[in-house]
Amino acid sequence: MQLIEFRPEGIYCSVGRFYIDPWRPVELALITHGHADHARAGMTKYLCHHYTVPILQSRIGADIRIQGVEYGESMTINNVHVSFHPAGHIIGSAQIRMEYKGKVVVVSGDYKLQEDGLSTPFELVRCHEFVSESTFGLPIYQWDTVTRQNRALAEWVTLNKSNKRTSVFVGYSLGKAQRIMKAVDGLAQIHVHNSIDKLNRAYSKAGVALPDHQPKVFAGTPQISGHVHPGVRVKLSVNKWHHFPAFLVGDDHLIFTCFFPLYGA
Repeated sequence: MQLIEFRPEGIYCSVGRFYIDPWRPVELALITHGHADHARAGMTKYLCHHYTVPILQSRIGADIRIQGVEYGESMTINNVHVSFHPAGHIIGSAQIRMEYKGKVVVVSGDYKLQEDGLSTPFELVRCHEFVSESTFGLPIYQWDTVTRQNRALAEWVTLNKSNKRTSVFVGYSLGKAQRIMKAVDGLAQIHVHNSIDKLNRAYSKAGVALPDHQPKVFAGTPQISGHVHPGVRVKLSVNKWHHFPAFLVGDDHLIFTCFFPLYGA
């Protein structure tokens, strides 16, 4: 029998009567992770990994009805056996395993095979059907190892410091920012945009340690001077970034702001 189907609200388990990462408001939403294209407001109840709980409370609202579970913890929802398994994407990211009358279906959510030092590493889950995300599924996408990526970031920061330049990183406020912070820890003082700091506090509530950093909130239009990481597709010069969240000057600082990076899996 068919265990899941696609409805206007999203992926639906008809036997279990729940949705996975639904697009529209539903009664029960099982959430693979905290990114906004997978976790949306308006659900009556949310079920997710316990690391994702403070992220959803931060992004959607502190008063939402939400339940957190451990990886591998089994539960039964309307005769469907459900469990969450590590996806390796960001903290709390999970593949959702469903079993009914011997048939096993897994919905991956976003997942990453590389270990980044923050996320629980991806776990291979045996199943009859695997519903896979494929944002970077084409073979043209070949990523360097995390070690090589981190070394390149550190070398770039060190070069900027020797040239009296502030290093400016631009990336997703959830996931990418924290990975880069970890990669450049100890190289210079880290300042982050307040939207990143808000999610950093969610990491702390989940018990995940991050490097020391200072939040920066600006009133009006800040003028900055610095060097933007070459992995970012930005056509504006740094001193004209008044249309985007941006930061201060100084050659002994690392600046993190929010925008979309060109690289990353």
